[in-house]
Amino acid sequence: MPSLILPFLLACSSQRKSDTAAQALPEGEDQTVTVFAEEYVHFGEENRREVNMVTAFPDDTATYSQITGRFALTCPNERCDWWDRYGSFGVMIDDGTEGGAYVELDRFITAYRVGMEWEADLTALRPTLTGTQTMRVFIDTWVTEGHSNGDGWLFTAEFDFVGGPPPEKKAIANVPVWPHQSWSAGLSDNPVEVQVLAQTVALPEHSEATFRSFITGHGWDNAQNCAEFCSKEHFYTVDGEEFSRDVWREDCSDTITDGTQQGTWQYSRAGWCPGAQVFPWDTDVTAQTAGGTSAEISYRLEDFTWNGDGDQPYYYMSGMVIAYE
Repeated sequence: MPSLILPFLLACSSQRKSDTAAQALPEGEDQTVTVFAEEYVHFGEENRREVNMVTAFPDDTATYSQITGRFALTCPNERCDWWDRYGSFGVMIDDGTEGGAYVELDRFITAYRVGMEWEADLTALRPTLTGTQTMRVFIDTWVTEGHSNGDGWLFTAEFDFVGGPPPEKKAIANVPVWPHQSWSAGLSDNPVEVQVLAQTVALPEHSEATFRSFITGHGWDNAQNCAEFCSKEHFYTVDGEEFSRDVWREDCSDTITDGTQQGTWQYSRAGWCPGAQVFPWDTDVTAQTAGGTSAEISYRLEDFTWNGDGDQPYYYMSGMVIAYE
């Protein structure tokens, strides 16, 4: 855990709580914050698979009842990337410092050759979406203008802030546990617990808490079809209590995009579908963190050994604790 992340987030949380206690804050005006406007994401002579943008969100002197993220991917020159690419959107904390890190806020997989749109309720991320922040989009594309497999992607991200009283369940801190990482599965000489280290995170005083995680499996050209096309059970332990879930998506055939996709978009996959947002796994951990100023959180995957053929199975994962007033 980068050393500067928690003090930054908890200090912001404490200041907001102190300000609110001193006087009732006014309700903010409805507004839309544009983070990216058809930003060209591509890879050629210039590597723009990852793009940062400094963004000014409403400060903490007014309240908002809801924040909705609206995202879109469109085709440069009407030539989208041919392939389903991993994508991630988030914020840089302490950018340019030794303790800096990328903290994932949303995840998606691009469609085959066509555009897509999606929305996400990001109200619980208000502690992060405050003041001036450096936002980032990453798409794992390897094409650029004129490539035989398409020209890449145009990415748009806008945030609608609805002015009003804060939600009844008001988030006061977004505490990264694993900001964003990938790890290789099925290796006996490099087990999961060595790659995904257990964390102890500091928490502010709170009444409720949610652990939010994104997990998707990738790699498939092997006899086991893992990790993209194989269902596995994943486990989180929060202060001694274990939670589990099969990370698997069976609704890919219902995906709606800007046109008809090519490829195998209808097939079920490990937590994702081509042309769709990735939904977070939210777990209520109020009972486990009640009255505490810290939480111990660890992760494990069901027992699994890769045969060693074809693609190496791997996962992308991130996790944070959302603390509520």
